Amino acid sequence: MFAKILVPLDGSELSEKALGMAQHLASSSATSLHLLQVISLRPELDARRGSSGESITVLEMEQAAARRLIDVQTARGKAYLDGLAVQLQQAGIPVTTVIREGAADQNIVEYAKEQEIDLIVMSTHGRSGFKRFFVGSVTDRVIRAGETPVLVLPAS
Repeated sequence: MFAKILVPLDGSELSEKALGMAQHLASSSATSLHLLQVISLRPELDARRGSSGESITVLEMEQAAARRLIDVQTARGKAYLDGLAVQLQQAGIPVTTVIREGAADQNIVEYAKEQEIDLIVMSTHGRSGFKRFFVGSVTDRVIRAGETPVLVLPAS
């Protein structure tokens, strides 16, 4: 039914709930799973760019520190996805792992389009009200911005 399923993962137990469902869907047919982790560029580090009163040297040092942080997160994400991929491959499921940088929702939608993904399976944190208004929901933005069907698993 689905040839390619995308599972966005952030390393949390909640996001891995989606992996279980995707694995179940993939095991019943010739489906490949695409595991995607997006390394978010930290807003607090980006906010330091262009601060008045800072010398070029200080800004360059801050950007170098931010780059090192992103490199560490990328290495951890790669190890995490590779570990999950081994388990899935042992179950006979073809797996592709991908790390990207930037906004999670944009990268999920773009990757789904680029790879002609048939279904995105993801979990939602279940935030509501005030917190959801200010924090937003990656899942909501993926549903609204994308053209790919999204299977959403609730937090509970």
